[in-house]
Amino acid sequence: MDAMPLGTDRTDRTKKKRTELAHFLRSRRAALSPEDVGLVTSARRARVGLRREEVAVLAGVSASWYAWLEQGRPIKVSDGILDAISRALRLGEPERVHLYRLADANPPLPLSDPDLPDSGLFQRMVDTQLLGPACVIDRYWEVLAVNEPAAEVLSLGREGNGNFLTSLFTGSHGERYLNRAEVARRMTARFRLQSSYGADDARYEEMADRLAAGDTRFAELWERHEVEEFGPITVELDHPEEGPVPFVLFTMDLDEAARTRLLVYLPPGVSGPEAAWP
Repeated sequence: MDAMPLGTDRTDRTKKKRTELAHFLRSRRAALSPEDVGLVTSARRARVGLRREEVAVLAGVSASWYAWLEQGRPIKVSDGILDAISRALRLGEPERVHLYRLADANPPLPLSDPDLPDSGLFQRMVDTQLLGPACVIDRYWEVLAVNEPAAEVLSLGREGNGNFLTSLFTGSHGERYLNRAEVARRMTARFRLQSSYGADDARYEEMADRLAAGDTRFAELWERHEVEEFGPITVELDHPEEGPVPFVLFTMDLDEAARTRLLVYLPPGVSGPEAAWP
């Protein structure tokens, strides 16, 4: 059997990125209305979302060129055009970075300094992390280590809950969240953003395909193409002894490449991410 040419894998990855780029642009366009971007329409519209021509006008590009981009055609895009499209589609900072990566451009410098959590939250984490559930996961969300509360309250590392993301949808781990739908939505958005960083890693695509095939909830969330950075969020757990208990789920990268992450469920005492993350 002849060996596959070395350039074939790169060509396939490039095509996949173009397909992802086209899907992302269409999904963001569909999420906006003319009123969201200050456009006035005189007639009742048969479809929701912005038209391609309207995005092109807002971005200052030709309608045909933008159509080619949204169709995934092999065209080069400058940083200036990507920023113009980001503004036209009202993209947030994580979405803007995601757009750059899908367009094979270097990640952009942030438009503004990122908000930092209050230093008290970091202190609370190091002081109390062993009192609440805590676990370490790798870049594929495989659970590498759990403490006893995480095993008892979340069943992590037990009962087939060896992968944090997968078991959130298909395992007893996910059943412990009273706000499971919101946690699932946000974790899917984080996995989507993370997978764009490793676009050349086929395992992310395999994970997504397997989960989408096995769980309609994940398939629907994946189709939304939402992206989100890792940050503190409020989760409500069904504690086996205490009943409903709110926690702040705090995530920290343990190395520069985010190959491992520490997830700490801070016990009650912090009102929520709104208070800890201005």
